[in-house]
Amino acid sequence: MVGLEMNDWKRHISFGIGFFFVIIGWPVIGMAAEAYGFIILFSGFWPTLSVFVQKVPIIGWVFRQPYIRSVCFSALRVLIFFG
Repeated sequence: MVGLEMNDWKRHISFGIGFFFVIIGWPVIGMAAEAYGFIILFSGFWPTLSVFVQKVPIIGWVFRQPYIRSVCFSALRVLIFFG
């Protein structure tokens, strides 16, 4: 069994802390921490999802437009940088 890297621990701990805050009754802080944990936990999957969405028949046309594509890819770069 391979151990988790430091980034993996950061991802799982932020998601777990968010879940803990939701359980103790602080839902806004908990959901924000869970959202951050979810985004960085699946940051390696976003490029695959982007390619898939561009190939969907109706929605793909929208995501292939230059403005939308540049906004999506710049957001992906930010997610990968902070993930």
